[in-house]
Amino acid sequence: MSHTYLIDLYALIDERLKDITKENCRGEPTENEIFFRKGRSEVLTEFKEFLTDNYSSKLPRRIRNRYSVK
Repeated sequence: MSHTYLIDLYALIDERLKDITKENCRGEPTENEIFFRKGRSEVLTEFKEFLTDNYSSKLPRRIRNRYSVK
């Protein structure tokens, strides 16, 4: 996997997680919306952890720390 693709994936996941956070702050969501957002957030976080565990070692050291899961 190219470094740029991996970095783009990290950026996209972070952007989607921010969108979910913004959606949680707006109005009063229904139970289904809460359930959907929670599940979506968990899946994105798990995918980011997967990328970190399996592909971050392929990034150059100076870039690797910037994209580690916190």
